[in-house]
Amino acid sequence: MHSDASRPGPAESVARRTESFGKDRRILRRADYLGTYATGRRHVGRWLVLFVRPGKGATVRLGVTITKKTGSAVVRNRLRRRLRELFRRSGGLEGPLDVVVNVRAGAETTTFAELASDFERVARRARAGGVA
Repeated sequence: MHSDASRPGPAESVARRTESFGKDRRILRRADYLGTYATGRRHVGRWLVLFVRPGKGATVRLGVTITKKTGSAVVRNRLRRRLRELFRRSGGLEGPLDVVVNVRAGAETTTFAELASDFERVARRARAGGVA
């Protein structure tokens, strides 16, 4: 096998931003969810409701809640994956924040593009409206 001199090797590869969504970027404890609901600002969209409050960590953390009325576990997990990806891609919310996203009824039937535009619209409102 011959190597192509025009292609960069492993040592020369371009540094990329990590695409993982580790535990440090997620809200894991019930108390953090309840605190965000109680003290956070509420921003309502067509398919999503964002609750945003100042966070305790160094980054923005995301929590997603979806009721069983939305659909089966497969449907709920698909929505969670889509929202995590939108959150990861957006990068618009900065600073130490806790963000909880509630999915509203009917979101399971929307396209990814519709969900993305609703998320961006609500996140823009959250940035403009301040946090607490």
